[in-house]
Amino acid sequence: MNHFPLTLSDIIVIAGYLLLVLYIGFYFRRRMSSAEDYFAGGHQVPWWLAGVSHYISSASALTFIAYSQLGYQYGIVSIIVAWTAVPGCIFGGLIFARRWRQARVSTPVEFLERRFNIFVRQLMAWAGVPMKIGEDGLKLFATSLFLAVGLQIPVSWAVLACGIIAIAYTFLGGLWALAVTDYVQFLMKALALLLLVPLAIWRAGGLRHAALHLPPGFFHVTHGMYNWVYIAGFVVMLTITLNGSWSLAQKYYSVGDTRQAEKAAYLSAALYFIGTPIMILPAILGRLFLPDLIAAHHTADVYVYLMIDLLPAGMVGIVVAALLSATMATVSADFSAIAGVLTKDVYQRLIRPNASQASVLRMGKLITLLVGSLSVLIGLYLSLGGDQQILHLMVLIATAFIAPSFLPLMAALVSRRVTAQGIITGFFLGLATGLAMLAARAWLLPQGSWLLANFDGASLLINTGMTVVGMWIGTVLSGEQEENARKHDLIFKVHEQPATAASLTKSAIDLQKIIAIATFAVAALLAVAGLVAPASTARITDLSIAALIFFLGWLRLHASRKHTHEHMPEGAAR
Repeated sequence: MNHFPLTLSDIIVIAGYLLLVLYIGFYFRRRMSSAEDYFAGGHQVPWWLAGVSHYISSASALTFIAYSQLGYQYGIVSIIVAWTAVPGCIFGGLIFARRWRQARVSTPVEFLERRFNIFVRQLMAWAGVPMKIGEDGLKLFATSLFLAVGLQIPVSWAVLACGIIAIAYTFLGGLWALAVTDYVQFLMKALALLLLVPLAIWRAGGLRHAALHLPPGFFHVTHGMYNWVYIAGFVVMLTITLNGSWSLAQKYYSVGDTRQAEKAAYLSAALYFIGTPIMILPAILGRLFLPDLIAAHHTADVYVYLMIDLLPAGMVGIVVAALLSATMATVSADFSAIAGVLTKDVYQRLIRPNASQASVLRMGKLITLLVGSLSVLIGLYLSLGGDQQILHLMVLIATAFIAPSFLPLMAALVSRRVTAQGIITGFFLGLATGLAMLAARAWLLPQGSWLLANFDGASLLINTGMTVVGMWIGTVLSGEQEENARKHDLIFKVHEQPATAASLTKSAIDLQKIIAIATFAVAALLAVAGLVAPASTARITDLSIAALIFFLGWLRLHASRKHTHEHMPEGAAR
């Protein structure tokens, strides 16, 4: 991978961003009064912030790199594959978001003991841990490629730096810190796209010229191994991930009521629909003015080369900060969700059931530290390898583990009749099928064969199908459907519990204020970067965008004052 120069203004943006997220963590540190605050935001996160957080927490730098690599190689099929997240989020709004909020939980597996028994709760608590820790290590590695090249440091050092920052603000501020930093990260990602898209269109000679000169097949909705079987498998995988993954389910049950949970899911769907083509378009157009990356085996580096080719000095830091922020949003959300499960569902339930809230909170922070450290170690291990097909690695992990880890949990949310035996049978049959498919892919299928080209998508579908079959067989054999239907109805009574003004915590009241502060901080970073940028183009661009963000910050500050005026009397009374 080539290097790209980081100027003083780039370093200001990157360093300032890292300091800002740490400040947010410290801001909420003393506002965490209970484990429910730490892991579920006290069920008071606004729906719009939960929706933004859901979108950002599911779109790491791994997403930037993997889909951009796919777009550079194959064209708009990359957009089609990434758009499979849209129906996944819509399913969330229609079905799963409401159920998650109605479960009234602070961890995603907590309700399983009420519905089934303690063994099912513990099985599903441990089932999702290895996959998420491994996936987070891959995400840290993917992001660190950019930081390592920009600062000309070893990738392992970059992995360590990214991991420590993500662990630190998750450890300090819990879900409130995650939600606010996700908002900051959304701003940074939007800035990166606003910079790259018009520059890529200009560099490619305009959209009309690009349409005439891109390679044949670039406008086909399927291409190579990315056929309809693969796309169907991706729809299934992302529907499960976006609604069953612990860190993303956390966004649904952290809001005030079921209607807000639904709105958060629909907002995430809209952001995916709008943001996906904007994110991938620069890489697709890059095929025209960066034609040699395939021959050089550097397709995973397409975003680095786009920055080198398109951005004037002083603007690279914005994109690097956006990529850093994207990954830290996803991995920190996973750290919080995994630590929540291990703390509440294992430590408090099995080891110290009578532990005080303070003790549970302390243990939650320690487990957050441990989970984050394990992901960093995996990222360090991956940094020892060479150039990888990153989307391929992501799909291989998903093939074996996503369906058995999360689908039984989703079935327990929506099915009245599924039983404990059904959940257990579905998990083990799905896991066995996934591992068998991975073994067949590695040892039995020849490279370049037709079967191999269709295997990944088929594996996702087969593994999902076998998990469902296992749940059905186990449920039928157990003969307890009616009893489980009664338990389901008892748990998911259709009524809402909105967070009223009197119940708002100090963290919820201060939310608008810290969002305004964070917005002003991003504007200040860009303004300072613009003032010291060596190129006039960079100065004008940075200062113009800083002015726009400053205006957004003023709007947030006005909302903060209004919100505080409305709710502080009740908070002060307590």
